Amino acid sequence: MNAAGVDTLLQAATAALHTRRWADATRAFDAILALDDRHVQGWLGRGVVALEQKHYATALQAMERALQLSPGEGMVHANLAGALRALGRMEEALSHALQACAGLPDDPMVQLNRWLLEHDLVGVDAAAEGYATLARRWPQLAVMHYHLGHARLVQGRLGEAEASLHQCLRLDARNTDAYHALVALHLRRGEPAQALALIEAHRRRVAYDGYDLALRCIALRNLGRTEEAAAIDDTRGWLQVHMLHQAPPGWPGVPAYNEAILRHVQAHPELGAHRGQATHNGRRIENLLENATGPIPALAWWILDRLRGYLDWMRSRPHPLGRLIDGALELRGWAVLMHEGGHETPHIHPGGLLSAVYYPAVPEVVQRSEGDAGRLCFGQPDPMFALDTPLAPFGIAPQPGMLVIFPSWQWHHTVPFSSAQPRLSLAFDLFPRATAPG
Repeated sequence: MNAAGVDTLLQAATAALHTRRWADATRAFDAILALDDRHVQGWLGRGVVALEQKHYATALQAMERALQLSPGEGMVHANLAGALRALGRMEEALSHALQACAGLPDDPMVQLNRWLLEHDLVGVDAAAEGYATLARRWPQLAVMHYHLGHARLVQGRLGEAEASLHQCLRLDARNTDAYHALVALHLRRGEPAQALALIEAHRRRVAYDGYDLALRCIALRNLGRTEEAAAIDDTRGWLQVHMLHQAPPGWPGVPAYNEAILRHVQAHPELGAHRGQATHNGRRIENLLENATGPIPALAWWILDRLRGYLDWMRSRPHPLGRLIDGALELRGWAVLMHEGGHETPHIHPGGLLSAVYYPAVPEVVQRSEGDAGRLCFGQPDPMFALDTPLAPFGIAPQPGMLVIFPSWQWHHTVPFSSAQPRLSLAFDLFPRATAPG
């Protein structure tokens, strides 16, 4: 194919990338590289598609090939920095981000990514001044005002934070991150009524955001309306625990099946330390169900059956999600492998309706401990969202073969543990299909 044909493929690949049609974009970029394996934009585009799909190993390999072919290309440095940041390799990422900034001084997103990395490595104070500079230079870009507002919120400079967050929302009323930060600001100020008003307004604008339910419960509790909150966030009332008592066909028993799952995860090419998640001192596989093989498909079907039973149970009770329970649903899954000191900070799964966690491997010290080490705990929000009266702690000690199901908007975290043995959890979210992540 001649250069014009490659250009046609590149246009098709770029259009598919911009419209998030990942399979089409992958096919088009692969076709370009089959014709010309030194095509820089082909390798870069292939890396971007892989990064968007959280295929981090593939993304890094493609972007490093693009850099090898064009070491001075600013956009290659910028995207490579993004991939390295996703993988938690912050110092390498910053080095490439600075090279991208030098090559692309008038690209606002390239400049922003540099300060996001400074935030990760140096701290909020240095980054906040960078964000302020960007907001002055590009005042029409909502994202600059959001990051400045969030940084001022973390610094406790609430008046400045409020001004920046409102400016972000004036420019982009659909910026959910700015809305969350503004709710956090009102909660921190002791203004739960204003926080609740923001939450209710947002609920009328979007199809579904689990943060609306999670934050609504905090605001209701801070207003003293605990019974209303408990109907939505009572962990004991909404939690279900199941045990896998019989292994799927092909495995002699549950212990052998769990061992097969552990080996599958440990050997998975996408297992890596990824940034931007609640996980600390652990490695993750982000797309566990994509082209799943070995022991995973049988487990997914078993869990899906339990989730369907949970939905039937939900239909018999008053429920805040109504029509979403009966709509088209989609299951997504990932794996978290932790060792010494591993834990997850308080978080929710905002896109999901239901979440499920299966435990193939649990350290003996966690199974036998009377304390909290290694436990899955509920009720403690992200510290950004101030709950006036903490809820009584509630935790579950994981056991091999245990499945825990709970609504995705419930705050949960895990407690660090001390053991050389692995703690492996496979997590699943059931999404309304229209809001499942791309």
